[in-house]
Amino acid sequence: MGYDINWFAEAGDPVLQSPQYQLYSQTSFELLDINQVKASLRTALASNESASVVNYLSWVIRVLGLIA
Repeated sequence: MGYDINWFAEAGDPVLQSPQYQLYSQTSFELLDINQVKASLRTALASNESASVVNYLSWVIRVLGLIA
């Protein structure tokens, strides 16, 4: 279930195995480059299958905006 700013994935959700999640989840927000995250979002497919990755990347971008 998603919320306006909060993102959540159940254990076993396929997004947790995605390359994008694997890359960004290992780095603290203070070290993430918002432009790199936006580039990842731009390359995502506009499909139902990639919706969870898009949700995750959008959440990361929103959080980076909050701490900017």
